[in-house]
Amino acid sequence: MNKNAFRNLSYGVYVISTWDKGRATGCTANSVMQITSEPATVAVSINHDNYTNACIQDTGKFAVSVLGEHSEPSLIGTFGFRSGRDCDKFEGVAHEVKSCLPVLSDACAYIVCEVIDKMETETHTVFLGKVLDCDIVKQDTAMTYAYYHNVIKGKSPKAAPTYLPD
Repeated sequence: MNKNAFRNLSYGVYVISTWDKGRATGCTANSVMQITSEPATVAVSINHDNYTNACIQDTGKFAVSVLGEHSEPSLIGTFGFRSGRDCDKFEGVAHEVKSCLPVLSDACAYIVCEVIDKMETETHTVFLGKVLDCDIVKQDTAMTYAYYHNVIKGKSPKAAPTYLPD
């Protein structure tokens, strides 16, 4: 089986955020998809080991910041290669609170959701979210996972659902 075939699926690059006892926290993700437009519903996949997973479970809410091709590339590492258990990932990162959740100012769009269901897999939780709010932050082309790998030359952390060893 050639798992590199999965790299032909279309993915974006997102920061999923929520609260940790009043402190903003989040992680980088590439698996977000719209489920329905009416009622507006999205799904996001978060690794069980990511601290953000436990925080979403606690709050029942999450936000998706859609990164653009002109978003600061360091945001991917800030939210993807460190744990919110050990550091404040939002320290020094421009963000706003939209519909009671933190979203990145350097995103091209955001989506705020309330968890309405979830599915557990062996390694990830897929959260189903009812969209409470969404908007375009700035005009930019949404960053694809292919752009991240081919142009930015980024790597995937082992907790990413699309991680493949080189």
